[in-house]
Amino acid sequence: MISRSSDSSKLWFERLYARIGLPFWAGVLLVGFVPPLILTLLGYYAYGVKTDFTGDISLGVPLLLANIVYILFSSSYIRRRVEDLEQYAVSMGADKSRIRMGYLSDFRPVVATWAVLLATGVLVLEPVFNPGYSLLQNLLRELLYSYTRLLQGTFLWVFLSSMVVIYKMGRLPLHLKVFTDDRTLGLKPFATTSLYLITIYVVAILLTFPIFLYPNFAVELSLTIFMVPGLLFFLVPLFSHHKKMREVRAEKSAMVGLRHSRVMREVEAAGDGPLSEGLVNELLAIDAIKREIHQMHDWPFDIGTVVRLTGILGAPLVATVLAAYLIRLFGV
Repeated sequence: MISRSSDSSKLWFERLYARIGLPFWAGVLLVGFVPPLILTLLGYYAYGVKTDFTGDISLGVPLLLANIVYILFSSSYIRRRVEDLEQYAVSMGADKSRIRMGYLSDFRPVVATWAVLLATGVLVLEPVFNPGYSLLQNLLRELLYSYTRLLQGTFLWVFLSSMVVIYKMGRLPLHLKVFTDDRTLGLKPFATTSLYLITIYVVAILLTFPIFLYPNFAVELSLTIFMVPGLLFFLVPLFSHHKKMREVRAEKSAMVGLRHSRVMREVEAAGDGPLSEGLVNELLAIDAIKREIHQMHDWPFDIGTVVRLTGILGAPLVATVLAAYLIRLFGV
């Protein structure tokens, strides 16, 4: 399903690129990457300020390019993906006016997120990454990287607000699919979208804090600060769908249970006599329905989704731990 977004639903940098007549890829490079590059080079050569990510210009600039390009393309993709999910929710009977996706593209919460990132950088991360810097030097460094923080804050806000939107969709009344046709009651797209979003988020954090290149306490602390809340936000939307699916399972089980109790009373009334063909068929039908209900999922994903999630989230973390251990062991 392809969504056609109005300008008001687009993110601030998408609107900016369109206003100055740049295609998206050109805007990412010229407006997204060039200003941080200039500020990075200025800080490094004029003021001796360490680069983001690694502290060294040779690796810092390529990682800066990868980070900026990734978060801008990802932010735009997340917006489109959630808009498609909104259309799917509406097709299931959700009231579009209650989804309220407008704040996803609102610039004001982006500014608030940006301010939080700057404060976190000055007061928490900078003293750990650069313990020899004074408060004034930390402020100067964050000033030089303020535009980069704005782009990172945009990505962070888009991710977090998208997870909240998916959670709210799950709480709306929906026309769920028949459980015999779909074990997830038609809710799997919500879980799949959440999985895509957390995958994008994990990669973005690993690009921002490349522990696979420089495993140290400062990077590990940064990963913890940003990774744990992200994983919690991934789980938030799933719980609303989990609750809905459990309610449906309980409702169907109760309905079949009442019918089964009635049929069993007829069986007991028949005593040792033969059961009628209609009664036997009804018992078989009830048994089949019970098996179908038993196969309903409690979560809006299947085993394949769980395997992918484990691979996506588990593999990088295991690789990170092994890399840190080997580097410390051999003193590389």
